[in-house]
Amino acid sequence: MYYEKGYPESVVAPDVFVVFGVENRDRRSYKTWEENNQTPDFVLEITSKTTRSKDQGAKKGIYAFLGVREYFQYDPTGDYFNP
Repeated sequence: MYYEKGYPESVVAPDVFVVFGVENRDRRSYKTWEENNQTPDFVLEITSKTTRSKDQGAKKGIYAFLGVREYFQYDPTGDYFNP
């Protein structure tokens, strides 16, 4: 997902995200400026020991900056989240 036009390094790749109020169609990539500046309403990161620091640090900060209302991390192997 690209979130700043003209800055290709302004990109983040959630494992799953949902944006309400945009057309349901196939996209090669999601560019917020092509979608009336709509950002995700929901983000899910499938996390692990190796991705934990990014998921809880940089990515979480980017999602907060973008105004994501619901952010969840899922640890399918139970490496560090205690269900």
